[in-house]
Amino acid sequence: MELRQLKYFYMTADKKSFSEAARLLYISQSTLSQQIKQLEDELGCILLKRDSHKVTLTEYGERLVPLAKATLYDADLCKTQLSDIRNLMTGSLNIGVTHSFCDIFAHTMKEFLVEYKNVNLNVYYAHSCTLVEMLRKREIDFALAYRSGNYEDEIDYHELFTSDLCFVVRKDNPLCNRKILTLAEIANYPMALPSKNVQGRRTLNNALREAGVKLHVRIELNELNFLLELVESSRLATILPSSTIARHKDLVAVPLEIPNRTLSGCVIVLKDVYRKRSAQTFIQMLRDSPIVRLLKD
Repeated sequence: MELRQLKYFYMTADKKSFSEAARLLYISQSTLSQQIKQLEDELGCILLKRDSHKVTLTEYGERLVPLAKATLYDADLCKTQLSDIRNLMTGSLNIGVTHSFCDIFAHTMKEFLVEYKNVNLNVYYAHSCTLVEMLRKREIDFALAYRSGNYEDEIDYHELFTSDLCFVVRKDNPLCNRKILTLAEIANYPMALPSKNVQGRRTLNNALREAGVKLHVRIELNELNFLLELVESSRLATILPSSTIARHKDLVAVPLEIPNRTLSGCVIVLKDVYRKRSAQTFIQMLRDSPIVRLLKD
């Protein structure tokens, strides 16, 4: 059995298509089919059912998928660790980022790409719960998100900074000079809010239920940059961690008088898992970045 054959099988099983798998692997369909047939002959069982329209897994194929994935991951990790021992910065670094971290992440990403030209970055933007699941599956090396506290047994959180959940408006809003605001005071303002599965939004919703307050929500978005553009160009307000507007000089963040308003921005990793040297380097660069230093002060 060869790693190449396992890789070909896993890609075909994942994409449920010989043509798509062959395209992604940069090989011909006939080569792909021959290699998988050789694997089946060696194992003495049929792994894939083939017809003219689709590919489905047999019972043996279903069982092999997680084993093949783990084997391929371990083989890649072996190469990474040997490269790290030789003090080389090569390979791929897979990073998960919540939308709230876009601006915070961007500066370090650009700096890293310039300094470490032999490391390829794969960046995935998603909500924190999705990123945790990707960590579990070893699809990313670490994630950047606000701490949720729901995965203590398997997850390590390394705090970068803290940030208060705030009422965010333009500088010309009459409330922008307030030290703190209650939910009742902002209830009638037209709002553009992030989607409900964002950590800050979950904290807000809990506070609204406890206070018995309902906000005047005009629009909900899962795209932070467009959300901030809306607030900058209109009379809409939003509620976000103050860290998200660090680069938006025309906006003001006023803290909300709610329980648990202080959120912890973290690097999230799996416990007891090997850390790539490239990951360690990226995280340190992030800690040393001007925007993170500013947020910590």
